[in-house]
Amino acid sequence: MEGSRSVVGDPAPSRAPGRWGPWIERTLFLVGFVALAACAAALVEAALYQGFQSRRLDLARRLSGSAAAPARAGEDRLVGRLEIPRLGLSAVIREGIDGHTLRIAVGHVPGTALPGESGNVVLSGHRDAFFRRLGRVRVNDTVRIVTRDGEFHYRVDDTQVTTPDHTEVLDPTERPTLTLITCYPFGFIGPAPKRFIVRALQTPPRGSVLG
Repeated sequence: MEGSRSVVGDPAPSRAPGRWGPWIERTLFLVGFVALAACAAALVEAALYQGFQSRRLDLARRLSGSAAAPARAGEDRLVGRLEIPRLGLSAVIREGIDGHTLRIAVGHVPGTALPGESGNVVLSGHRDAFFRRLGRVRVNDTVRIVTRDGEFHYRVDDTQVTTPDHTEVLDPTERPTLTLITCYPFGFIGPAPKRFIVRALQTPPRGSVLG
């Protein structure tokens, strides 16, 4: 009994968790709340940007003629909209690959060709955002890029998995080509170690032949 009273009556082990426990719980709750709020804000920003710019793009297309001209990135950095109908993928393309751009859009890699120009149009996107469906792409899938000045069609020719130092995918090409880049594996937790590459070749408009 003596020993039993000594153990039960000693306040140090039992009171320490009680003193710090509520503060730890509140801190963890606050950290989780802030993280969820930041994530929600980023999703809302991306949705608003995509909706607004997509409507602007459609209006500009209706006001322009039917002739297709090479794309141009204006002061708003809007390039166009990427569409892969079979995947239900549709995302606005913005000039640049900085962190903010890739949170709200698919990024056009500066220095590579723009849609409608000869060469290699290179686009980059996050695997857990706009390119989350890209892992289901197939050879011969149709890809469209809609711009203010025209619509350009491509057909998927090849997919491959590479390492980040495989920069040859950015090189200019003789044929008008579209290259899509995202991280891989798609379900990887944390920064993914590899890159998933989709190559598509431009197809001629109906009734014409590409030179």
